[in-house]
Amino acid sequence: MSAPKFITPLKQTPQAGRALLPAGLLAALALAILVGSALAATNLVANGSFEKDTNGDGIPNKWAGISLTAADKRVCNQSYAGACSFKMVGDGNSKALYQIILISGVSGDQFNLVVWTKGKDIDYGGGNIGWGMYFHNPEDGLWYLGGGLGNSDDGSSPWTLSSLYVSATAPTFDAIKVQLFFKADSGKAWFDKAKLLAVPPPG
Repeated sequence: MSAPKFITPLKQTPQAGRALLPAGLLAALALAILVGSALAATNLVANGSFEKDTNGDGIPNKWAGISLTAADKRVCNQSYAGACSFKMVGDGNSKALYQIILISGVSGDQFNLVVWTKGKDIDYGGGNIGWGMYFHNPEDGLWYLGGGLGNSDDGSSPWTLSSLYVSATAPTFDAIKVQLFFKADSGKAWFDKAKLLAVPPPG
């Protein structure tokens, strides 16, 4: 797999993009396998409330960034759950925080991505805040966009819950990438309590 590139996931249509897992990230992630309804109550996202940053670099444990600046970092003066959240600052550039989860499955497997967000004095200027999921196909090495949600309403907003149901789009997959992204000319956005849950099949 190649290093994940920033893609704004706003459509529910399947798309593919070449990507590679960052060196060392695979070893840091635990392998999870879908096992019926037993996994449905398990949050597959590690450190989803951004409480841990062992090396103090501003990037929470288990997460990685794309085009982040020193201003985009874990903070502990704003939160929906726990003490901390992840803040991104609008500077006209696309940026993202992502986590790769090692889990296997097949096309049509269902997942629910839940994220809390907050905004302050945002001028999107054609950008947006959003979150989405990609599925890595080990056969062709491509990442397939499962789906995403985004918001481009300027201004400020309180902590708001968004829930996104996604079906796997790759024929088979051995990893899922959860991505939180932000592009605005100015303002600030916070993310907190990210959860990814497997949805058991009917019956």
